[in-house]
Amino acid sequence: MRKTAFLAGAASAAATAALVLGIQSAGKEGAPGFFGPGALIADVNLSLEILLVLGLTAGMFLARSGRIEAHRVNQTVWVLVNAVLVALIMVSSLHDVKIEQAADLASPRLAITWLHALIGTVAAAAGLWLVLQMNDILPRRLHVAAWKTLMRLTLAGYWAVALLGFAVYWFWYVA
Repeated sequence: MRKTAFLAGAASAAATAALVLGIQSAGKEGAPGFFGPGALIADVNLSLEILLVLGLTAGMFLARSGRIEAHRVNQTVWVLVNAVLVALIMVSSLHDVKIEQAADLASPRLAITWLHALIGTVAAAAGLWLVLQMNDILPRRLHVAAWKTLMRLTLAGYWAVALLGFAVYWFWYVA
């Protein structure tokens, strides 16, 4: 296991969890956000997700420049931060957009939210898999041979999820 990457990722994930849980325990998650129309927790989530996708993209440039250890640490941090945001904010928000029948997906708010959740689940799972592989936590027999392709697809997935995240924010708070 690559201790530096894992420790940096765990520390960043813990700080993110502390921030989110602090907002929630203070009962401020529904308070007005700093972007204007959204709730505080949504604005915090959106801000961190913007940093996340930019951070993951910077990680791609680290890898391309041959700075593999910096890439490993960077990607581990952002993937673990994302896991915390998904677990503490996004999963619970899906209770507000339950699908009771197929016709419910005709609502742009529901359709975009669930498309975001579906692609986000795949991107987050792929990101976690890659982090486990690159930090030598996964057994060799579970390593993905086409890891470079998976990294590129995962980054594209994170970007798709980020763009859909803006649409989700729009449909939840602006439209």
